[in-house]
Parts: sequence; structure tokens; C-alpha cells
Amino acid sequence: MSAGEGLFLHRVVPEDWASHRALRLDMLEADPGAFWADPHEARARDEETWREEIRGPRVHLQARRSGEVLGGIALLPEGYTPEQAIPEDRAHIVSLWVRPEARGLGVSRLLLAGVAQLALELGRPCLHLDVDSDNTAAQSLYLHLGFTATGARDPREGRESSWVEYAIDAARLLLG
Repeated sequence: MSAGEGLFLHRVVPEDWASHRALRLDMLEADPGAFWADPHEARARDEETWREEIRGPRVHLQARRSGEVLGGIALLPEGYTPEQAIPEDRAHIVSLWVRPEARGLGVSRLLLAGVAQLALELGRPCLHLDVDSDNTAAQSLYLHLGFTATGARDPREGRESSWVEYAIDAARLLLG
């Protein structure tokens, strides 16, 4: 099977809560420092809490092959709360993760293209994301795809690293 063959995007709906939960728990177990989420809190959630997360405000996508979930990503087209507003032309990419055994198959590109298309459909062409300053593999991927660092950095509580913000025009990401 060639790289990427059989891969497809799936927009996660509340009925997908179990596959969403499994992916989120696996990503938090494998790379707990790469995400804002608390692994202990995530493990304690019940089915309805997972379904509510899927309902929004984030839009979740999964990369799948033959029914197997290989990775996921989410697009935040508005703030988590009214106090955390995002400019009207912007959306925020969160929670990109690919299972280690699926890395190198084009899963990240597929997921990022999916959120870029979604952002354009929502009229939010400016995509932003945050990545830990110690996560050089993710930074290399984003730079390779055309993202640029905005200069914004937020220190991480309890860590010596910072969140580093990157941005790209959604249309450019689709062309890449």
C-alpha cells in the first residue's frame, strides 16, 4: 500500500464519542506535554461529556483508513467562551495528533487540509495554532507546510517551555 492510500477524513459527530475518546486518551497518554488537556480529567469524563465536547465549539476531524482512526485534529472557529473571542477572519487549529505507527503516511497533511477547507467554508481564512517550544518535530512540520511564527509566545505554567504561535492562510495550506 502506498503512502496515504485509503486515507479519508471523517467529521466527528456525537455518535463517534467512543472513537474520539480513544484517540484523545491515546494522544494524552503518548504526548501529555503537547496539549492543553489534563489526562486525568479526560479519563474521568463520562459519555455525555465526550458527546458535548464533540458538539462544539470545536469541529473535530479524524483521519481514518479501513475504519481505523489514525489521527485527529480540531478547528476552533470561535473562542471557547465569549471572553476568549477570536477575530472574525481567524480560526484556531488544536489537537493535531497522529498515531506513531501512522506517521509518515500523509495523515497530518490530510488533517490540516481538512481544517483549511473547513475554515474557508466558515469564512475564517487565517489559521493559527500553538505548539510547545520544545516540540521541534511539530515545528518542522508546520514550517515545511508554510506556517510562519507570529512572534507570540506564552510561557507554560509549571514548565520551562512556551507555547509558540504559528499562522498560515488556509488557501495556501490547501495549495501545499
